[in-house]
Amino acid sequence: MLVLGVSWLILAPLCLWLLLRGNGATRLGSVVALAGLEAATIWVNSTVQLPPAPAAAQPAVMTAPAAGAAGHTAACAPRLPAPERARPDRREGELHALTLFWRAEADECGTATVVLRRQSRGVKVWLHEGPMEHRPGGARTLPVSVADGVASTRVRLAPPLPGKRAFRAIDGRTGQPITLR
Repeated sequence: MLVLGVSWLILAPLCLWLLLRGNGATRLGSVVALAGLEAATIWVNSTVQLPPAPAAAQPAVMTAPAAGAAGHTAACAPRLPAPERARPDRREGELHALTLFWRAEADECGTATVVLRRQSRGVKVWLHEGPMEHRPGGARTLPVSVADGVASTRVRLAPPLPGKRAFRAIDGRTGQPITLR
């Protein structure tokens, strides 16, 4: 394979130059050489057996399994997780994002649908996992990360909220405040 790679590096530019500058016989020779290189590449790729890739070490923070992964059903069971904590992401005096945390289930979905409604001093938050019959306006499907039995997702706020005042995050279903950390 090394010889084939070196042949491509040397012959391909030469053949292209001869196609543009050469006479009829050299042009034909260039086309035959390029066709031969392509045929050799296809043949080598079809005959080479690569060893299986080693399994990578499991990272400390994992994304929840995607739908259809081994041991999981094709669709997640519909769930309405209650956000327990929220971490605001403030930059330059503005609130740019909100990371929501809730208790992870054994068969946690890989995505969650999040709806944020702005209020005068904060946001109301609704979380939903699994299929939805009616998707509300402004709903966003975001990836879920799971670490140490806690699921989380990061919701970007566009445009950012002014961050000078006190900020509150409220669970939209219960009306209870979500603890900020």
